[in-house]
Amino acid sequence: MSLVARISNGKVVERRVVAEKVAEAVKKEGAQWLGRWNPALSDFIILRDFVTLSYPAPVTKELLEKIREFSPKRVGDRVEVTVPVFEVVYNSTWAGDDMKIDDAVVVAPHIDDASDEQIINSILQEFAAPGED
Repeated sequence: MSLVARISNGKVVERRVVAEKVAEAVKKEGAQWLGRWNPALSDFIILRDFVTLSYPAPVTKELLEKIREFSPKRVGDRVEVTVPVFEVVYNSTWAGDDMKIDDAVVVAPHIDDASDEQIINSILQEFAAPGED
């Protein structure tokens, strides 16, 4: 299952969970938004990034099953996993070397609602602070 969130001007305007795995979901979303992209106004980019999620230890058996494929690591009193996050950017503007992302769709693994929030908050912070890598 995958999280799909549409972000416009720094706000989440749509959020849903789809049955596809992340690789299939990002291809599907990319194809859909490619059809709506205006090449005269913006670049079309699909970026792969990673977000680290953190959970209090010990984790439940159910959560462990969901995060096992991401190689969980114990860090102090927490368990951390790094998950892939794809950003389908179909409306952006450039200011010098910095890209301002106006509209994008984020696709990531859906683990649970709290993880979805961590992922979305991380991406919103990234979109709000271009050029601060």
